Amino acid sequence: MNTPGQHNPEEEPREPVGSSESADATERRANPERPSNAPGASNGGQRTARGTEQFARDAAYRLRPVARRTTDRIVRWLRQVLAALATLTQRVVRRAAPYARRAHAWLVSAIEGVQRRIDPVARRVWQRLSPVIEPVRQRLAPTARRIRDEFQPRAAKLRARLPESSGRHRAQLRSRSVQLTAAVAAFGVLAILVGTAGPDTGERSTPAAHTVELRSPDQAQSDGSQSDQGGTEQDSNSGQDQAQARAENPDSDSAPEAKSSPSESAVDIPPNAHGIDVSNHNGPIQWNKVAASGEHYAFVLATDGGNFTNPMFDQQFNGAKNAGMLAGAYHFGRPTGSAVGQADRLLNTVGSTDDGKTLPPVLDLEVSPNGGGCYGKTSGQLHSWTQSFLDRVKSKTGQDAIVYASPSFWSSCMAGSQAFSENPLWLASYGVPQPSVFGGWDAYSFWQYTNKGSVPGITGPVDRNLFQGSGSDLLELTR
Repeated sequence: MNTPGQHNPEEEPREPVGSSESADATERRANPERPSNAPGASNGGQRTARGTEQFARDAAYRLRPVARRTTDRIVRWLRQVLAALATLTQRVVRRAAPYARRAHAWLVSAIEGVQRRIDPVARRVWQRLSPVIEPVRQRLAPTARRIRDEFQPRAAKLRARLPESSGRHRAQLRSRSVQLTAAVAAFGVLAILVGTAGPDTGERSTPAAHTVELRSPDQAQSDGSQSDQGGTEQDSNSGQDQAQARAENPDSDSAPEAKSSPSESAVDIPPNAHGIDVSNHNGPIQWNKVAASGEHYAFVLATDGGNFTNPMFDQQFNGAKNAGMLAGAYHFGRPTGSAVGQADRLLNTVGSTDDGKTLPPVLDLEVSPNGGGCYGKTSGQLHSWTQSFLDRVKSKTGQDAIVYASPSFWSSCMAGSQAFSENPLWLASYGVPQPSVFGGWDAYSFWQYTNKGSVPGITGPVDRNLFQGSGSDLLELTR
């Protein structure tokens, strides 16, 4: 029993000996709602953060389908807008196409008209300048050739030695080789410029353009003087008698001549007969004077590309025949249009002829008059276009059309194709004693040897040609 007033330890709360419970744990027992390990003052902020985070997750989950549907609607709307724009563009193009075609045709006609007006002026300017340019060209040409001939072998030897050089000196020798090559190229360009000086060193932009190098005016004058003296040295006596008879009876160009039989014409046409080719650029022609000078045939420009027709074709084509000459029609091909359509234009312009005086149709192939080049076509495409044109002529007339081309065009644009060697060849090559054939042909039928010829009855220079064969061979080509 405890004595009153005496301290009794069992009457006071005791903490078990060795207990490790902290004061914070004791407080949690007394206040169970308090979160563990959190000060009492921060309980509200944590609850708010957790609630905000949960709300954001719920909102994102709910808005995701709405955003997807909105995106799909925007994409569909953009597709509809683009489809509508495409339809509108197609309608505008369809409606504007006829106007664009008419504008293009008008522009082509206008440009050709300007070219036709400028061409005579350019010719007159060249005729005035050529007496000054030609002596300089003739003086410089031998020097340029000698320089080129001397430097080319040396440069070739140096280039051949370069691979044998040691690595230490290779860079230096390579630099020297580049310098020598540049020098040779410069002299080569000078030689080319000197050797081809003239008004048509490039390609003429007229329907009767030609792309080969020109003869000098002295050579052209020599050709013209031979023509004025009665044709060529190869003309037979019977051909001269016919020329005199024509001169004694110079009827008007439009007066029809009596038709001669093929046997009589064969006697009148000498071997290697001379002829001309003309276009609207040559203007009115006195065909009786042309025939009396010893010209036996004429090729006349009929059509050019898909829209140009020689306005003087009938006058020139029939005028040559009425003067007793053979005549043929040629088409200036432009591979940017339909080959069949252009062949039909040529045949429709010529019409049906069976008079024994008409030579086969001609396809004139040259570089593009608009800046040169191969009309932006590959050699394979040009091959296919040419084949289609020739096949169309063959199917309509039963004849093999004549192919006109120059060596440079055939090499650069036709890749030397040998597929057309069955057609007669009319080649253009100026300033050479004998032309070189190409493209698988064994020989040429006609050779255009100058475009600076002088023929009585024609004002200004004219293209002159030589037929390879007898008079009977020439007549075999007629219809």
